[in-house]
Amino acid sequence: MKKISRRSFIKAATMATAAVALTACGGSSSSSTTASSTAAASSTAAESTPSNQGTGVTLNIYSNSVSDGRGDWLVERAAKDGFVIQYLDAGGADVQNRLLAEKSSPIADVVFGLNAIMWESLKAEDILIPFVPDWADEIPAGLNDADGYYHAIVKQAILLVHDQNQMSDDEAPKDWPDLWTKPEFDKKYEYMTSLGGGTVRNVLAGILTRYADPNGDLGIAQEGWDAIAEYYKHGVPNEEGTDLYGQISSDTSTVLCGQMWSSGVETRDEQYGTKTGYAVPDVGVPYAVEGVAIVNGTKNEEEAQRFVNWFGSAQIQGEWAETFSTLPANTNAVDKANEFNQKIAELPAQQIDWALVAENIDAWCEKIMLEYMP
Repeated sequence: MKKISRRSFIKAATMATAAVALTACGGSSSSSTTASSTAAASSTAAESTPSNQGTGVTLNIYSNSVSDGRGDWLVERAAKDGFVIQYLDAGGADVQNRLLAEKSSPIADVVFGLNAIMWESLKAEDILIPFVPDWADEIPAGLNDADGYYHAIVKQAILLVHDQNQMSDDEAPKDWPDLWTKPEFDKKYEYMTSLGGGTVRNVLAGILTRYADPNGDLGIAQEGWDAIAEYYKHGVPNEEGTDLYGQISSDTSTVLCGQMWSSGVETRDEQYGTKTGYAVPDVGVPYAVEGVAIVNGTKNEEEAQRFVNWFGSAQIQGEWAETFSTLPANTNAVDKANEFNQKIAELPAQQIDWALVAENIDAWCEKIMLEYMP
């Protein structure tokens, strides 16, 4: 199988900011009446602003779903509707840990992306405040938090992908265990050396929960830990600064397959000239449901509410889907999903004990880093 030529890939900036020009009115100690009048006028203006339009208050947003140009698009698109935002781009677990670290003095106003494991943890740690957006009833039952702390925006399938230009679907792995049990895939797949991202944690959850055992170490039978050992033994570590498709398209890498979230597939095919195929295991594929929530302690709660009403709306999620090849959770925006995502929507979902995962994922990752990571 001949490698295709490597193409350049420009990473999205990890931090983008939007600035507001503030014009101050000069005044002396006698300007209290003017100040009060100005404040009252601002309050009246805010009250008259539609619930899904911004008022120019700067919002800090944390997310693991602003790569591939999403963050820059969001800054520009939000500005058209009166929102001024700046965002932090980090892995899902890293966002979660940062929010926990800043609990006593929060910086973020809104967080979006992540997955059910992380949302439940943040909710339990009192990091979020309840808010039911205008579009909440447009989300299928079971995806939103029943208590209103977080609400679904995007559904992502976590896929085992390969390049059909270099490996046919018949030659490709049909399920994750094929990677370490079949010799033809030895050193042909990438594994992540950092376990802070939501995607890699979903992959590990999809593998480990197959071997759930209440009497096993951290709820997993020894057979499961043996599988993890083999997974890391036969794979190739990711390269810092190069994503999976950079490895796949490299003349010097043996990597032909690995993990990818569904909405990242089409942009990478366009960037690298690849043609993605993916496994459909008999047990199904893990799905990560991204959500959005307001951070407890925000000083901009009303603006945060306006942003959540705006961002999760069918209009914006439809535009998001058309621009970034996502599968909206909002039923009124699903028709904006392209043909690829319509197919993704039909994939069988792997049944995963998310309660077991939420209880143990940090300990699982620590064990893997200490005992199994080369």
